[in-house]
Amino acid sequence: MEHRHINVKDDEWGVTVIHSIWERGSEHDICALIREVKKNPKAADAVKRSIACSQVYGWPKFFSLFLEKIDEKK
Repeated sequence: MEHRHINVKDDEWGVTVIHSIWERGSEHDICALIREVKKNPKAADAVKRSIACSQVYGWPKFFSLFLEKIDEKK
């Protein structure tokens, strides 16, 4: 079976994409999302909007804390 990564273009960041990464993404996809959230406000906003409505275990809490740390540095 070929492993596939989730590739997202800059204008495609939304709640559905974030949920897809959290639910079906590989470690590579999660690491790529972390890097993207650090540098891309659209990705960070999509993650913020995704946290409240996600039922995925673990990732919403992780990204909530991660976004808090990023905001503290600003």
